[in-house]
Amino acid sequence: MNRNAARQALDVLVAEPGATQLLVRHREEPPSRVPDGPAVPGQLIVSISERARQVPAFLAALPTLLGELPDGVESVWIGLPGLAGDPAGAQLLAKELELDVVAPDGPFLDPEAGRYAGHGTGGTGWWRFRADGPAGFAGLRCPSPRWEALVPRTTVTVDATTVVDPVPAGLYARTVGAPAVDRADVAFSVPFDGRFPKVVVGGGDATPSPASIATVLNRLADGDPLLVPMTAEVTDHIWQAELALRTGRDVRFASGVPLGPVPSCVLTAEGKSLFQPFPTVLRQTAGGGDQHVLDIAPPPAGWTRSGPRSYRLGDGDTAVFADVVPSGLVLRAASAECAAEVAPFDPTGWTLQLGNAGDPVGVRLLVATERLLAALDPGRRAVVRVRVAGTLDEQAAAVLHRMSAGVQPAGRAPSVASGPARPSAPAPQAPVQPRVQQAPAQPQQAPVQQPPAPAKPAAPPRPAGALDPRLLSAPPSIAMMSTSPVSTVSEPPRAVEEAPAEPDITEFVPPPAPVEPEPVAPEPAEAEPVAEEVPEEEPVEQAPVAEEPEPVPSQPTGEQEPLKPLVLADRPSTSAEQARFAAAAGDAFSEALATVNAALAAWPSMRQGDTSDAKADYVAVCLYLGRGEASAAQLNGAVRAGQKGGLDGQLQCLVSGIRRLPTHRRAVLRQGKVGESLEHASTPGTLLSEPGFLTASMDLDVTVPGADLDVLIWPASARRTSELMVSRPMNEVVFAAGARFKALAVRTAAEGEEETEEGEEGPAAPRVAVLFRELAPGEQPDTELDERDLAVLAKLDQVLARRQQATLRLVEDPDVAARLTTSLVEWQPDVAEELSGHTVGASR
Repeated sequence: MNRNAARQALDVLVAEPGATQLLVRHREEPPSRVPDGPAVPGQLIVSISERARQVPAFLAALPTLLGELPDGVESVWIGLPGLAGDPAGAQLLAKELELDVVAPDGPFLDPEAGRYAGHGTGGTGWWRFRADGPAGFAGLRCPSPRWEALVPRTTVTVDATTVVDPVPAGLYARTVGAPAVDRADVAFSVPFDGRFPKVVVGGGDATPSPASIATVLNRLADGDPLLVPMTAEVTDHIWQAELALRTGRDVRFASGVPLGPVPSCVLTAEGKSLFQPFPTVLRQTAGGGDQHVLDIAPPPAGWTRSGPRSYRLGDGDTAVFADVVPSGLVLRAASAECAAEVAPFDPTGWTLQLGNAGDPVGVRLLVATERLLAALDPGRRAVVRVRVAGTLDEQAAAVLHRMSAGVQPAGRAPSVASGPARPSAPAPQAPVQPRVQQAPAQPQQAPVQQPPAPAKPAAPPRPAGALDPRLLSAPPSIAMMSTSPVSTVSEPPRAVEEAPAEPDITEFVPPPAPVEPEPVAPEPAEAEPVAEEVPEEEPVEQAPVAEEPEPVPSQPTGEQEPLKPLVLADRPSTSAEQARFAAAAGDAFSEALATVNAALAAWPSMRQGDTSDAKADYVAVCLYLGRGEASAAQLNGAVRAGQKGGLDGQLQCLVSGIRRLPTHRRAVLRQGKVGESLEHASTPGTLLSEPGFLTASMDLDVTVPGADLDVLIWPASARRTSELMVSRPMNEVVFAAGARFKALAVRTAAEGEEETEEGEEGPAAPRVAVLFRELAPGEQPDTELDERDLAVLAKLDQVLARRQQATLRLVEDPDVAARLTTSLVEWQPDVAEELSGHTVGASR
């Protein structure tokens, strides 16, 4: 090399060592921070400023600039674009340094992108030149992360539908028809992390399937990859649960908003970020169940981080905590338990929940809520849903009552989750104002200044520093809260909700849905509220929507007539019914939704039609097989009495949910008590019915405590719940509402016939059994046994013989036992025509 040129270069170049790297800059450039990074044993990284690269004879001066290298250095990575494009010069430098020289053959990205020099940059990567050997490929990034060898150097086809491209953070997965990425693509802006590769899932017009991405993640399993969704579909819990089931491992995923450009699912129409989620990294469990928060965003102003997934306001016993859960934040007192993680992540909005179920919610928590809302950025404020899950104490209830009486409607509130379907991401143009509902006795007036709330003898005084009334003028605020249970899954917002007769606190009113082709007219500023009509649902083709009869009242005097049971229309549920059911079920809906999501991920065949519609219907089945006011005992009792009972919309969703379940065509088991169960008194040809929803066991090797009667049924409308409800004491079926059953025979085993073989353990089958056949929809009953009855009877006798020789297992769950032993009712001639016309729709 030219010594004079090298000497001139040394006069204008300066080498500044850092902790793990070395920076070469022009002498006239101001000192700058030396790029830092993890130290790699045996490697020295040399960064070169833009002006230093333009100095003639730079390479000739480089050995002198490096000076005496630290002990143990075996290779020098030189950040000079295109240096490897001149193999002779790079080889000569390696001989002079007597070290391996690693350089790129084209441009490379900045250190934050891992100095990526591969596919999409105009080069092929970093190349290694040895003093006494041939050059070889060194990697796409500098320095090479430990997972470098797991990712390909060029575009690779995964299957017939999906390909992957190398990007700085790891891999970009797209469908075959989507364009390849380059350095201008959003996937190149996903931050690089040397600890693990990231799989960015995009797609263009289509999104890669969970099966394709599972193949990619399995190949990267040793690198503990992180999934980065760039489309709304990939953030969906069902999609991610199916992916986890297919990989057989937990899947980590970013919340869909990487630093820099963000995915379209959280962008406004102008391309601005809608909101930054509080959870930043989550884990989807391998079994397809709940999601768990692994990392969280920086705390809001005035709050500090406390622990792995919480923020704190204040100290000591008076502190308030905000636990980060997949669906948003849960505020709680210091004495309350950390929030559970049930509801899944939603990229279009988040929920601010006050307390957990059963927790007291006091004024201090309301003050913390106001401070939190006031500290949020506009993007987060625009898509928040606020709800109370705990129990308001007297002071908090009084404060909210005064607030609800004084807040005036102004503009539109953010949408409240109120149903099973997810809305598209809203695009607010300006800070939103809460629109509230008032009691009919308090008509809306023109906006006026809020007078001080009058003192009420029954309401306790507001403690000092509790809730500043001035905060009410800074919406969205606590004035938007609702104590009505709200699902974490939402539907396209309806125009207006019917106001309660005596509201205790202010409630959200969702913004109106867009109406085509006419625009939504502005609300008139009149003293009296103007009612808005809810658009009618699309007509259902499968079956006409029949109105369920109102409950028949008891006779006030004299002899009371028996109540006529409800005859439920066999039809799909409507979106309005699903929304009412989701809102009425509240937390129970959210908890059951995790079960439904896991089932839909495990059984793609259950996703028939609109998946969001199916979720609400399946949740109704889960709650029916659970406990509380939505359970089988409560619901069937109401239906038998001619009352709708249960939760608003549940009956319609339950009928629809049963229609969706797979059909079961083999014998099922129920039980009872001899002398008490109506089934035992049934002679051949007797007709019994269940106006509600009858359950039975698919498993024929079970018995419940106290049962001394078997009821074996050959079904016609039974639907399996085993795909939906896993890990249950037994697998159950549910018969369609209004099912009718014809008694075929009563069998009594001789003494000793029911005994199990010597040495076997476990209970034996009861000695008495009653055999039934379910009548087909529309079948006209006959008190005599026909050929169909005799054929079924022969099959049931075979089932009974096997059961009475088997060792049974005892199922002691009281709820299961109650569902299995509830007696049928007598077939009522006055409702026979309606029941016989009941039709069971095919699974959708």
